[in-house]
Amino acid sequence: MRTEPSPFGLRRRRRWHWLSWKLSLAMLGLPLIVLLATTGYVVLIRDERLHVTVLDAYTEQPLAGVHVRAGQAEAVTDEAGEARIEASGSASLVFEKEDYDPVTLEIAPDQRSARVRMRPNVVRGVVTRRDNGEPLAGVTVKALSGDQVVTQTTTDSNGSYALRGVPEGATLAFEHDEFADVRIDLSRQTAVSVALRPDVVTGQVTDPDGQPIQGATVAIGNAIATTDEMGTFRLTGAPEQGEIVVKAPGYRAAVVPLSAEMRVAAQLEPISVRAIYINAAVAANPEAWAERLALVERTEVNAVVVDLKDSTGRVFYDSQVQLAQEIGAVLPILDPKAIVEELHRRDIYAIARIVVFEDPILAEAKPEWAIKDAATGDLWRTWNGLAWVNAHRSEVWDYNIALALEAASFGFDEIQLDYIRFPSDGPLDRAEYGVEHNRETRTQAIGEFLERARLALAPTRAYLGADIFGLTLWELGDSGIGQVLEVVAERVDYICPMIYPSHFYPGSMGFEIPNDHPYEVILWSLQNGAERIPQHVRKLRPWLQDFSYGPGIEYGPNEVRAQIQAVEDAGLDSWMIWNADNVYHEEALHAS
Repeated sequence: MRTEPSPFGLRRRRRWHWLSWKLSLAMLGLPLIVLLATTGYVVLIRDERLHVTVLDAYTEQPLAGVHVRAGQAEAVTDEAGEARIEASGSASLVFEKEDYDPVTLEIAPDQRSARVRMRPNVVRGVVTRRDNGEPLAGVTVKALSGDQVVTQTTTDSNGSYALRGVPEGATLAFEHDEFADVRIDLSRQTAVSVALRPDVVTGQVTDPDGQPIQGATVAIGNAIATTDEMGTFRLTGAPEQGEIVVKAPGYRAAVVPLSAEMRVAAQLEPISVRAIYINAAVAANPEAWAERLALVERTEVNAVVVDLKDSTGRVFYDSQVQLAQEIGAVLPILDPKAIVEELHRRDIYAIARIVVFEDPILAEAKPEWAIKDAATGDLWRTWNGLAWVNAHRSEVWDYNIALALEAASFGFDEIQLDYIRFPSDGPLDRAEYGVEHNRETRTQAIGEFLERARLALAPTRAYLGADIFGLTLWELGDSGIGQVLEVVAERVDYICPMIYPSHFYPGSMGFEIPNDHPYEVILWSLQNGAERIPQHVRKLRPWLQDFSYGPGIEYGPNEVRAQIQAVEDAGLDSWMIWNADNVYHEEALHAS
């Protein structure tokens, strides 16, 4: 007789079947939903939802709280970085979490699982002072993509910051007015702390009596500042170490080591420069050179101007400027270092003269940098047949500035640039410059060249001087050569007008022959110039003539002395005397 199983036995068999199915499906990796039917039987249903796992792309740790969307369906990952979402009918999943880049994942129709890595886009850290370790508030922290700022923030009172939305491969920039900028190329970083170095130098520049010197240049590396009416300055962008150079017209340059205190008190010694010109041929002749130096030591003269490059384009020493060698400009008859050493040993102020735009050698070697003749297409030339380089060309600027820097490296106290102008004689109507050529562009070209030279020489001990036409003190335009007094004055340490009475036109200043009136021509010219640039009067140091030229009187000791007296009566104490042959009337000079 068949017996019915007991209720207990039935439950036991049902339990066995349920466990059996669960183990079997689990081994196949199939998700289950288990339901208890009203009959008491267990019903097994396969879970059709997509299983996702989300990890931090940098740490590989699971990410909780990630919002997952598939069409209208949504889910949030748990502590294990996992979630299940109904993805049927959707072609993509969207993963979003604050401080992480969103991710969109394309999924296949039969795909049952997905593994996603999300890149964190927030960087945190602390900014401190390198000198004392204290937290630094107010630092701007930027994320840069190339030169573009993508996102930025500012450190708080604790020096802390959190920069969000940082793109992959960004550069992190830390900026503060009082400290050197820091840039860091990010890789897989979410924490970046830095210590910033102070890069602001402050101080005061005074004369020996403690009076402030306004308009002094203070420079180190690429950092340049100018003193105010109290002689104080604030120099930003100072390098970590080096020497600060302090210069002001009418004073000797001073060099002050950069200290950890980032504070400078500089005292400048005044100097009056009274110079004679010595060309390269005389300087290269030991006997002739000795004669001129003896003249300097016997008289009130205390400075010499020596040619390093003249209007032939020749460079009279073994220049290491590659272009000078390439174009055959080098004629090494001078040893500039030895010249400077000897002059300084005798306490003589050393000035290096460099002729700039009248340069036939460079023009012939680099015709593309030269003025062209519009009629012939060949090089334009003066009435004397000399080719000129084009003052609009920055390549020409760079060449001469390289020579000026080299001269400064020899220890010259001053670099004096001559022929910083466009040509004044020749068939000027046929001169072709390749750019619009008028008063504005001429003045701009000369001004930009001098500004570039000023910035280049600022961190050196050498002052920058510029020779200009004497007529520039009177002419309000540019005389067709690009020289405007106000423009030049703003960009050099010394303005050197060539006020040769013999070179003024008949009728100038009311004189039929200006050459017959050396005192008046010099005095009135300087007074007129001083009225135009009252804030730069100390920069005026004129060239005087000790030669005879053109109609009028012969020049001797009296005429030379009259010019010197005119300089002094104009309220100035510095001057230079020119004679192309370097022969000077000693009787015109006071004994030392």
